[in-house]
Amino acid sequence: MDRPIPQRRRSFKIKTKFGAARQWRSRKNPPCDTCRRRKTACIIETVPPCRFCRSKGQACKSTDGGSIPPSRQRSRDTETTENRAVDTSFTSIPALTSPERLTTDITSPGSRTEAASQTSPATYVSDNGPTVDTLEDNENRTAHSIGLAGEQDTDLLASFRSVITNERDGISADVIQASAGDLDTAFPVHFNLLMDEFQPADDVAKQRISNEIESMVSPHGKTLVRLFFKHVHPVYCVVSKGRFLKAYLEDKMKIPASLRGAVYGLGSTFWKHDPDVEGSLQFDLHDLFEAAQSCLQRELHAPNLCGIQACLLLLYERPADNATIETPRTWIFTSRLVACAQMVGLHRDSSAWHLVPGEKKVRKKLWWATYISDIWSSVCHGNPPLVYPGSFTTSPPAMDDIAFGEEVSADLQSLVDSSSHTVDISTSARFLEMVKLSRILHELIDSYYLDSIYQQTIAQPQLREANLLGIQRDLEAWSSMVPNCVTMAYNADTASAFRNNGPLNLAYFAVQALLFRALMSPARMYAKSDPNSSLCRYFDSAVNEFRNFTVFMGRITSACLHAFWGGRTYCFPSA
Repeated sequence: MDRPIPQRRRSFKIKTKFGAARQWRSRKNPPCDTCRRRKTACIIETVPPCRFCRSKGQACKSTDGGSIPPSRQRSRDTETTENRAVDTSFTSIPALTSPERLTTDITSPGSRTEAASQTSPATYVSDNGPTVDTLEDNENRTAHSIGLAGEQDTDLLASFRSVITNERDGISADVIQASAGDLDTAFPVHFNLLMDEFQPADDVAKQRISNEIESMVSPHGKTLVRLFFKHVHPVYCVVSKGRFLKAYLEDKMKIPASLRGAVYGLGSTFWKHDPDVEGSLQFDLHDLFEAAQSCLQRELHAPNLCGIQACLLLLYERPADNATIETPRTWIFTSRLVACAQMVGLHRDSSAWHLVPGEKKVRKKLWWATYISDIWSSVCHGNPPLVYPGSFTTSPPAMDDIAFGEEVSADLQSLVDSSSHTVDISTSARFLEMVKLSRILHELIDSYYLDSIYQQTIAQPQLREANLLGIQRDLEAWSSMVPNCVTMAYNADTASAFRNNGPLNLAYFAVQALLFRALMSPARMYAKSDPNSSLCRYFDSAVNEFRNFTVFMGRITSACLHAFWGGRTYCFPSA
């Protein structure tokens, strides 16, 4: 019986054309050249550019037209001749916007480790794919840090490129690599780059609150910005001045409403004490801060550096006139600040990340501002700090890190006072010295003022005393080496503009008081009559040291009293 001759299978070609809307894994419409080269998803919502090219501000085009990629033009025979060949596409695909380690063959784990240790870091960088240059300026996207205990294993993520899809088979997030790490000493660092898609009700509420804030402060918005950078920023330089002013001049509504509201609110507290303003403000300050807080709650669905700055400023909302103690709300808001900072990865050292240098500097400054807020808020409320030494790796800041972005360009100088046009070295010095002092305070808290530590050392008074004396030496060294521009004598000795160094010096005496309180403990009735007790041995030393506190109080002037003190300790007369 003759068998029918099998017919040759027909081949179909799909006519493709670049320029139309394109979904993930679409075969009808080809990807752009950039996404094809990088082997990443090319998503075009309506017309080019695609999401990636739009986020990078680059041209989105396709030169291959409808041609079939070269990899698909290989014959079936060629694909099957080398049975022993191993597909290494997962190890050769560059990460989304980061350098990827390229391997040409699969070897044993031992040989791979040896080869990696002998390869310079430069060989890990792909020439085809761009590196991560920003985690902050991706339009409609927010970067969230993936920790070592996160849902995804960072070492596994370093082996291949991956995305997170939603139920509609669309990309909700990209996993990007900020640092490839090192097999021997460092781990890979990854971020989820999430699409900013929120509930419509939240978007409507944010827009409504944003408009309400502008209506409240109108027509004094620019004046309040000027007052903020004149009075608050020199003492508490957590806002990226140049970046904020540029955005405010171009389109202030693009600045998150929480940050604008916080700047307006803190600036308004100096309205009556600035000789260059006239008239009166018609809005209620409490309503302004509440609007900013309400908007911040919705913005925290996608925390970013602007949100961190808003959190830092809103900690210092002016309290009610009848407030007599620290409200627990401040401590709760501090925990929110720490959580947001960790969510965007500020607690991780970004020195080796593939970021623009300016973003690294801002991230470092904001983390240490978070560190300062956490330790001092914990002292105010008597609670253990949320940040502990093992919870972060961010290196201490340098003067250059704090001064970055403080220079105001000529086109923005109309928004600020003349004293805010250039970098003020004393502003950076105050922040750096506050970081150093806060680290000494943190060591003191960890050495004595934690329940577990107190119970461990109560039976070893000599060991506890030795640790406290070591902290005392660190505090004395800080006091002896502090720059003159941040001392209380600076304003009296120079004819330059007023610099409010009161908060930093007051913080020093607060640390000193906590130190002597620990040295003289337990301060009980029987200790007063025992000459060998800690209370008697350190009492005279404490009295002598705090004679300097009376000198400090004598140097507080009217300008100091009406200045920003970086906390809820400042208040103004109603007149």
